[in-house]
Amino acid sequence: MRGSTLIIAIILAPLGAFGAPRSDGVAIRQSKFCERSSPAPPDAEVKARHDKFVDAFLVKKDVVEAFTYIAADYINNGAANGAQGALDFLSRVWKNQTIAIHRTQYNNNTSLLNYDGSYGKNIIDRYRWTGGCIAEHWDRGEVWPAS
Repeated sequence: MRGSTLIIAIILAPLGAFGAPRSDGVAIRQSKFCERSSPAPPDAEVKARHDKFVDAFLVKKDVVEAFTYIAADYINNGAANGAQGALDFLSRVWKNQTIAIHRTQYNNNTSLLNYDGSYGKNIIDRYRWTGGCIAEHWDRGEVWPAS
């Protein structure tokens, strides 16, 4: 009896890494959200964070890592506010996206990402950074700025 209990425990142990199951059967993903710093980090450091966010979000499609650059209370214009709701939604669908990156840009605490995805073509996401974290997001009707 103890042997079978041990085998079951070994088999089930890795499942704990996926988070607590929800009532709809989807595991809730957990992320350590970004904590703003004061004073804000230098612009070069925020640019480096932008680059790491782009790599995690669009290249690796790792939303848990990407959300370490997003403040828990971030404003999501066009959808529900707060990082946890966005993380829960994206965790279910993002890894299966086909993404073609066109261009990204960081300038003056603003990130722009332009890509094609399974949900649409020529998507432009705009992010506002404060205290070294993404604080706000827009994705409806965004236009790439003229050079």
